[in-house]
Amino acid sequence: MTRSETAARRSPEGFRWGAATAGHQIEGNNVNSDLWFLENIEPTIFVERSGDACDSYHRYEDDVAFAAGLGLNSYRFSIEWARIEPTRGRFSIAELDHYKRVIECCQAHDVAPAVTFVHGAAPRWFAQDGGWLNPDAPALFARYCSTAAKALADGMVFAFTINEPQVGKVFRCIPGAEGYFSAQDPLSLRAHAAAAKMVNTERFVTTDHPDLDGMTPQLIAGHEQGYAAIKAEKSDLPVGVTLSVTDFQPGGAGSPFEEVRTGAYGEWLDAISRAGDFTGVQSYRTVRIPGSGEEYEPLPPLPFTDPHDRLAALQRPEALRNTVEYVYACTNKPVVVTENGLETEDDVRRVWFIGEALSGLLDAIEGGVPVLGYFHWSLIDNFEWTRGYAPKFGLASVDRRTFARTPKPSAARLGAIARSNSLPGGL
Repeated sequence: MTRSETAARRSPEGFRWGAATAGHQIEGNNVNSDLWFLENIEPTIFVERSGDACDSYHRYEDDVAFAAGLGLNSYRFSIEWARIEPTRGRFSIAELDHYKRVIECCQAHDVAPAVTFVHGAAPRWFAQDGGWLNPDAPALFARYCSTAAKALADGMVFAFTINEPQVGKVFRCIPGAEGYFSAQDPLSLRAHAAAAKMVNTERFVTTDHPDLDGMTPQLIAGHEQGYAAIKAEKSDLPVGVTLSVTDFQPGGAGSPFEEVRTGAYGEWLDAISRAGDFTGVQSYRTVRIPGSGEEYEPLPPLPFTDPHDRLAALQRPEALRNTVEYVYACTNKPVVVTENGLETEDDVRRVWFIGEALSGLLDAIEGGVPVLGYFHWSLIDNFEWTRGYAPKFGLASVDRRTFARTPKPSAARLGAIARSNSLPGGL
């Protein structure tokens, strides 16, 4: 019997189907953040400013209602540290109340809130004090986590400490990346130096700073201390960290792909074994690492893509299954797929990708991997960091002038799967 003749494939009962966003990327006017400052200086590494973004700070109910209307039962978003603690040691009750209203809005729509405590942006004062190069950074982050969790944790279904703290290391492992970063790193250092000069401080450090080796020990300690702080406020809340996990595979005999994996993820997988109730997996691409021997046959071509488009060729749906299985094998802890999606303006391709990626995820689940939920990136087209608004990942487009959200066919595709908690037969 072929798979096309089989019945629908169901995901586990209680599975969390959702979509993801991040505050700085959708809220707009995050003016006390380090990245807002870095966007607005010269020279800058950003092609454009975040500005009003999608105005989700005011229109969060539109986004939650959109997710609920699709049939999603969960929504991943971030609370913004720069809003909650705009000045070091001084917390805003009004901003905590704002995020409490967002959580209550989710609950009113029967959408479970899955909340990231820091997603990319941090307070400007934190960057002026050295950011994650500051030895005090873990304690400062843990204090924020404690304050935010005390006010907000009761309404959460998952909490994530830090989003993709090792993404820079992962990108640097991709063959050919050396040329990009040899040009980009000096630009980034000049931008950070200009920011430090403007605020008359010794250094200004954001997560876009190239000193990844220097930041990593503080980031790991920050996750561990943040985890403990959140659990102290709500011990039964599942808490973890999200990792950028590229599906590194051998490209030929003698490939060092296992060493590449260890360099990209090893220290963080060890940290999760010490402090984490699950691993958040963020999977987008498959990258083959060449070997010293005979080159392997190329991977099969993907539909709806130009075979000469290198970026599109990396965006393979099987990466999701491979990374989920790899991470679980390393940690023996449950997995939450916190991001998975496709950068494309061709939504026909996204519709296809969703079905293929989720079919692979169900293969992993049926093979014994405890996957708790799947969050598509992203709910709406948004600000994609240094690349601005050009990349399109959303289930809905956003008019930058009116902020109107227009659902794409891929939204209906994911919504139908979520409502039935299953994939139709044949996928």
